[in-house]
Amino acid sequence: MSKGLIGKKVGMTQVFTEEGNLIPVSVIDVSTNVVVGKRTAEKDRYSAITLGFGEVKEKALSKAEIGVFKKNNAPLRRHLKEFRVTPEEAATVNVGDAVKADLFSKGQLVDVTGITKGRGYQGVMKRWNFAGFRDRASTHEYFRHPGAIGQRKTPGRVFPNKKLPGHYGVEKVTTQNLTVVDVDAEKGLLLIKGSVPGHNDGILYIRPSVKVALRESHKAAKK
Repeated sequence: MSKGLIGKKVGMTQVFTEEGNLIPVSVIDVSTNVVVGKRTAEKDRYSAITLGFGEVKEKALSKAEIGVFKKNNAPLRRHLKEFRVTPEEAATVNVGDAVKADLFSKGQLVDVTGITKGRGYQGVMKRWNFAGFRDRASTHEYFRHPGAIGQRKTPGRVFPNKKLPGHYGVEKVTTQNLTVVDVDAEKGLLLIKGSVPGHNDGILYIRPSVKVALRESHKAAKK
């Protein structure tokens, strides 16, 4: 079985619990996930499953991409992602099998990877959370400046990775331990609570929580 899903961020909504508490959630569409390829330990020296997401027409793909799908007798998909699995898990699925939202369960913790929103060129206060300068009688037009960046005589240069103004956003980010509030397997939707990266219609990769898996493996090792 696949160790994750590819999804598209639809937007946000809210869910009421049985106790009457309101929970804001992100709606993620995972309805078109299909197995389009497999890696085996005998041939590729590792086991993995390649998922495809998003229906697409042939004219939107290159001949090389179409050739790979036809070679595997797999349906055409716009987005591909490889997920590592054990040989036993890989043996349970075949190319062309659909992977649905019920891969995850209600209340499960997941890690979500996506591209953050682009916020253009920003200063140090918004980009790095600098405090800025205090408002004094002698301070003029300097409230949001970064301050001095030199190293005096030695070494006479600015160190790499200095926090300065620059392009903010459009970075690959993984948010860990988000809660699956609900699963709609019929419509292919996941409702996830927490900071899901990216804008609406952005592509996301959802995996079971790494920290939870490590915690369980440590418990098993102690036993």
